[in-house]
Amino acid sequence: MPNLPATPEFIVTFAVFAMCASGVGGLAWLEKRPRDSLQPRLLPTTPLMLGVGFVGLLALVHLLNLAGVHTGR
Repeated sequence: MPNLPATPEFIVTFAVFAMCASGVGGLAWLEKRPRDSLQPRLLPTTPLMLGVGFVGLLALVHLLNLAGVHTGR
């Protein structure tokens, strides 16, 4: 088995996972900020956080599979 962190598939998958983790953190921070007015925000943070978190979970499972952990059938 080649050096895992040097393969392009691992680098791209880890980059996607890192972007998703920072995206969920940023959206959580944006959602918890106090409001200045009672107008709704233009960015729906909860559905976006759910979608980005799901993609991050898929990337995490793919990273585990690349490392040799058996996660499926």
